[in-house]
Amino acid sequence: MDLDVLLRCVARGDPAALSRIYAQTVAQLYAIAWALLRSREDAEEIVCDVYVQVWQRASSYDATRGSVMAWLAVMTRHRALDRLRQRRPSTSLDDCNNPEAMALHGESMSPEDILTTFQTGSRVRRALQQLPAQRRELLGLAFFRGLSHQEIADAVGLPLGTVKSHVRRALATLQVALTDLP
Repeated sequence: MDLDVLLRCVARGDPAALSRIYAQTVAQLYAIAWALLRSREDAEEIVCDVYVQVWQRASSYDATRGSVMAWLAVMTRHRALDRLRQRRPSTSLDDCNNPEAMALHGESMSPEDILTTFQTGSRVRRALQQLPAQRRELLGLAFFRGLSHQEIADAVGLPLGTVKSHVRRALATLQVALTDLP
């Protein structure tokens, strides 16, 4: 039976239709999750979560936006990427124990350390040093921890629009600084 037809049956509450969708798609979804996560346990959990979401949200599927398989694949990919973000170690650009952050601030560095810092990646470090501390922190959350704008807003207690504006302006400032530097 066609996945579109089966999904319409799932939307009406038919568990047998969900079982058939599962049988037809589980191998592909598992392959996507495993390719991103490289963990059998995590991939299995992600795939299970996707089928729970299918059961709960089958009626939200929009055939004009893509096939059922594409919808399932996108859900799997997004959940796997979320899991990868959760795995990343927490790193802050303002962390005093982080050598990268110390290089940004120039704190507690000997002249030799400063010279080494400027010889390796100095353009980015100097450009980051010119940013206000809050914008450095927001960029750190976005790029080192892999948080979305909404996750950053929740973590720091700022409105979503403010976070987006700060990140966008910080990136624009970095782009100008890195383009203009020798």
